[in-house]
Amino acid sequence: LTNEELLVMIDAARKDSSTALGISDEHTVMAGATAWRITPDAVVKLAPAHEAYIMTHVASYSSVRVPHVRRLIPVRPGEAFLLSKFWLVMDYVDGDVLETAWPRMSWWRRLWTVWRLRKSLQELHRIPLPSPDVPGPFDSTGEALPCSGYYFTELDAGPFESYRAMADWFDHLRYCVLVGMHIHSGKFEPHLYPTFDASQPLVLCHMDLNMRNIIVDRKGEVWLVDWGMAGAFPPWFEYANLVLFSRAAIPERRLPKSWMFFARFVAGDYWWYEEQYLHRLDSAFGGSWYEYVVPRGYFDRLGLSIEYRRP
Repeated sequence: LTNEELLVMIDAARKDSSTALGISDEHTVMAGATAWRITPDAVVKLAPAHEAYIMTHVASYSSVRVPHVRRLIPVRPGEAFLLSKFWLVMDYVDGDVLETAWPRMSWWRRLWTVWRLRKSLQELHRIPLPSPDVPGPFDSTGEALPCSGYYFTELDAGPFESYRAMADWFDHLRYCVLVGMHIHSGKFEPHLYPTFDASQPLVLCHMDLNMRNIIVDRKGEVWLVDWGMAGAFPPWFEYANLVLFSRAAIPERRLPKSWMFFARFVAGDYWWYEEQYLHRLDSAFGGSWYEYVVPRGYFDRLGLSIEYRRP
């Protein structure tokens, strides 16, 4: 099929609700279609170009189960309003997302699933990186790419040319939070806000391991889908994203306690990084306010040190 023929199929699928994947009912947290089934064995989704490259990279260097990438097609010029500029065509995985499969599983089947997921993440984190000191997504160009996801604000961040550059960006967020607290409440508590820990090497992380992006197929095998946020990050980012919705304000969006019980086993014992570091910077992840309202050199002028020493 030509790209144009595939685009016609995609147009037809988007108008047919029976082909939509990722549709929620009142008991799930999914909102709207995230992919469409265009043939019995193929699906399509909007995706950044690097998503297809990373999926192929994972498949080439590991046995982690990833849908086979068939084609990456640019959206039509008239569809420039779409957030992503490409249609990613890939194999359809016949199974259930973990969000719907988990409540029906026996404890034995849950143990098997988390064990398989743990092995997949361990293998994923051993995959060689094209540029070991450049964080974020990557593609065939070798250029640094912007980082997306909750911990990189609503407007994304970067691109970062080095690990140190990303660490500096997070340390600036810390500075902004400390300034905001001091201005608005008079609090000065740098000892409660760690600096970025760049002591662990970057590894390939999925970065969006919520229960909707894990599929259990008819044979019980675990597949990882939706690689749009994947890239090179410290391994504790994987854990932090896995437990991200554990504190959701809306009860229906909170992760099941039975799933949270296995989080450290699956993604590593990195609770400190999520609870004592990232969670304390939470107010800084809501946008780009810190870039233009926080005065530079604020604490220097007051003669205060914001140096942090981990207990």
